[in-house]
This record gives sequence, C-alpha cells and structure tokens, in this order.
Amino acid sequence: MEFPHVATEDEQRDQVRALLRLLRPHGSEFQTDMPAFAEAPPAVVDARAFLRSLKGTKAESENYAMTSLVDSADDRLWESFVQVAPYAFSAEFWQAGRYLVSVADESQSVVVYLVPDSDIHSAVADQFDLRLLD
Repeated sequence: MEFPHVATEDEQRDQVRALLRLLRPHGSEFQTDMPAFAEAPPAVVDARAFLRSLKGTKAESENYAMTSLVDSADDRLWESFVQVAPYAFSAEFWQAGRYLVSVADESQSVVVYLVPDSDIHSAVADQFDLRLLD
C-alpha cells in the first residue's frame, strides 16, 4: 500500500505563502500575531521585527505581539506578512471587512472563505489540490 505524501512543515509554509500571494489582489488588509520563533529563517525573523515596529502593533512581551489591521497594498508590509503568517498562531487576510484567509496554529489549519463560482474560487481550485466545501 502506498500512502500519500505528507507535506513537511516547510512545504506547508510554502503552500500558505503561495495561497496568500495568489489571493493578494482580492484582499485589502491583514492582521497577524507574532509569537517568538524558536527556529525560523532570517527572512522570517526580520519580517517579524519589521511588523513589530509598526504603529498600532501591540507587543504584550518580547515573545508575543499582534498587529492591528494593516493595509496590504504596500509591498514591504505584504511580504513581511507573507513571511510571518505561516509561523503565526493566528493570521488573517481580509476582503472588504470580512475574512478571505485564516491561517492558524503555525499553518496546521488554513481556511479560505470563497464565494462559489467566483474568480477566487476558480483560482484556488485550479492552483491547489483542495477539496472545496460550499
């Protein structure tokens, strides 16, 4: 019996980043928490530091902070979010005041809120091998 490939943590994070980048044109703002990263690449550590420095970010301690809602139009802000989101306990990308994507528990749970028969629905279904629920 052959078992399906189980994605490594790095593969899961790459999938989350690809999903976020695919959906970027459809959203407008994001929010993420930023726990201390025990083992993260330098790009993720740098992105966390940048997001922690933003006005409105609530730093509860050196080990945990959360951004306010941040406009996703700025490329540096967006790429920082894309780096950090797969490591977050909770990261959300919003579309007109409602969830578009919710990432939880360091990419263990990813929920995409789609409208059936929309361009977003087709893009996600075509790009990812996912079972979409109505």
